[in-house]
Amino acid sequence: MSNPVPHSKKSLKLLLVAPKGRKDSKSNQKPLFNMALGVLVSLTPEHHHIEIIDEHFGDTVDYSQKYDVVGITSRTIDAKRSYEIADEFRKRGQKVILGGLHVSFNAEEAAPHADTLVCGEAENLWQTILDDVASNTLKASYNSKDFPQVQEIVPLDYERIAKASKRTKVDGTKSIPIYITRGCPFECSFCVTPNFTGKLYRAQKPEDLIKQIETAKRVFFKAKSKSSKPWFMLCDENLGVSKKRLWETLDLIKECNINFSVFFSINFLEDKETVKKLVAAGCIMVLVGFESIKQSTLEAYNKGHVNSADQFARLIEECRQAGLNVQGNFLVNPDLDSYEDMDDLVKFVSKNNVFMPIFQIITPYPGTSMYWEYKNKGLITDEDWDRYNAMNLVIRSDKYDPVEFQHKFMTSYYKAYAWKNIANRVRRNPYKLLNLITSLAFRKNLREQLDTFEELHHIKERR
Repeated sequence: MSNPVPHSKKSLKLLLVAPKGRKDSKSNQKPLFNMALGVLVSLTPEHHHIEIIDEHFGDTVDYSQKYDVVGITSRTIDAKRSYEIADEFRKRGQKVILGGLHVSFNAEEAAPHADTLVCGEAENLWQTILDDVASNTLKASYNSKDFPQVQEIVPLDYERIAKASKRTKVDGTKSIPIYITRGCPFECSFCVTPNFTGKLYRAQKPEDLIKQIETAKRVFFKAKSKSSKPWFMLCDENLGVSKKRLWETLDLIKECNINFSVFFSINFLEDKETVKKLVAAGCIMVLVGFESIKQSTLEAYNKGHVNSADQFARLIEECRQAGLNVQGNFLVNPDLDSYEDMDDLVKFVSKNNVFMPIFQIITPYPGTSMYWEYKNKGLITDEDWDRYNAMNLVIRSDKYDPVEFQHKFMTSYYKAYAWKNIANRVRRNPYKLLNLITSLAFRKNLREQLDTFEELHHIKERR
């Protein structure tokens, strides 16, 4: 009589799914795989079999396959689709685990769609879940608050991720995601990081980082020429907390011979030596949350005492001259911004040839302090999560008709990608091919969304 296999050694067949919401962006700016699923793959012992389905890349969910457990992550915009997938698997008797940002802050809503909920970061609870699956003792919920705090960054196993995801190699116009740091010590009202990842700032060990980059290059990068480099998307919540630590990180990245993009604080761009180090390390673009060019709006966001439109224009040009693209993120708020303000914003990004500008209608995402503030004040008018892509007005608009305001926003956003603006952007900014490819993808996506909106609301017929 053979001895039973210990639960920790029993081989499991796992499916991890990244759903795609119906109104998720079709732009080119997406990493090669979902980082939440990449972390889970890297945490899972090698004797388990893992498959990844990512609908953002057109993967099809095969409900006829049998798995020991199906894990589904989701952001708010993907929530409804994640519930659909979960329900379909459960109809077939499959065990389903739901987790991710949205589920972590909407457990009561998600519970009817899952056998198990995971709230918070999974690093210190995933092995417990796997053991419970193996022993058929899976609990209804697991919360990171009931486990030790996550103190370190899990090195990503790029080789295993590539095998599980079936992604093919890409050139330098598609991004490979990586973490350099996690966490952020600040508490911005519109950011979910303080309530999910937390304020504890943690960094990769240098030797782990170098090893991951080299492996990622080997399994995911296809060079078009001897001089071409892979593009890594740094998914850090806040890479620059202190100048000393930032400079050390940039010196380390420089050794890896890569290009990269990163979300970055405008304060560090004031330092010309930091900008030089960014460029020398291979940074091709920084995403900066400018939020607004209107001084009174900046003051409402508590940024007016340090930021101004003139400062933004100066920094964009200085970075451009240094060889660095600055991607600007701008918020539009029906309580603070007029139609004329949107016109001024289009003029600003056109005049300054802002690289791949992002316009967003202010959106209170679940898990942010803004969400609870707006919720308590009765300002949220729509909780159809499919509409939570920062392109739809989901809060109360007392000054403007909601449909007219959203249409004005969408047409303004589309004007920022007019052919003349794209041509000027490509001509003036560094990394011209990247400027062209991303701009064309944004323009196409915005045109499709605008056409759909106008058809839905019969706007063309009213003109």
